[in-house]
Amino acid sequence: MPSFIRLKNQDREKLFSLIKRNINSSWENFYPQFNISRTMFFNYLTGRYAIPKNLFFLLEKIAAIKINDYKQIERDKYIKKEIVKPRMNSSLAEIFGILNGDGHISKFKHEICVVGDIREKNYCSYLKTLFQGAFGVSFTIYEADSYFKLRVYSIDISNFLTKTYGLPKGNKLGKLKIPEKVLTSKKWTISYIRGLFDTDGSFFIRRKKDPVIEISSADPIFLLEVKTALTSLDFNVAKGNKRIFIYQKEDIRRFFKVIKPANSKHLKKYQNYLKIGARVI
Repeated sequence: MPSFIRLKNQDREKLFSLIKRNINSSWENFYPQFNISRTMFFNYLTGRYAIPKNLFFLLEKIAAIKINDYKQIERDKYIKKEIVKPRMNSSLAEIFGILNGDGHISKFKHEICVVGDIREKNYCSYLKTLFQGAFGVSFTIYEADSYFKLRVYSIDISNFLTKTYGLPKGNKLGKLKIPEKVLTSKKWTISYIRGLFDTDGSFFIRRKKDPVIEISSADPIFLLEVKTALTSLDFNVAKGNKRIFIYQKEDIRRFFKVIKPANSKHLKKYQNYLKIGARVI
């Protein structure tokens, strides 16, 4: 039966004050090591929630203090997150592309996360809605100075993604692949490319006038898979060592019409390109 510790206010304040002094760092760099969310950590810090017993003993060691006067609370069980295991659909295909881009599935903490530029607020909200809609559980957003992280801790989601569809855990290099099920449907392939491009792609102008779509990866076999998928959608694709490119203007016009990127940073760049007197494509 799980045990929790309820401290007197003065002891709780002293505990966290000593921890703060000893770690000489921000709380944002501290609490993730315990596999808990920012919200839950500050619930413990403020006394809103009792502290799990095992965590309390760890915190005592970090604070270099021994607190004997506390109340121990016994609870029957933790409430397990019940997830939805979605059938293959366009939203799931897009999630695969996102995770194969700037996503990560942890080997040890069962964390599923996506990292992006802190300036991409709209896309962050889009991701939260997409992931929560697919799996039926709440995802949290952590914000740092330069990036955001959308994440959830779930054994069930981790196993669903890795065991059912073959997404890699831990280091992705050499392990990336487009799930076979995605390639059985044109609309799923389109959704997958959208997710991958939104996170690992870019749109830019070269030679002051020529637009380019680029998707990068350090995994050459995976990059070849992506090139083949785009070719199956009738795009002309050039491949470099760690990048693939779409150069033809008609292909770029059709890419934004068919793939429909959701990340506003790409859409803004493309709209700016159209506004600065580019030739009609």
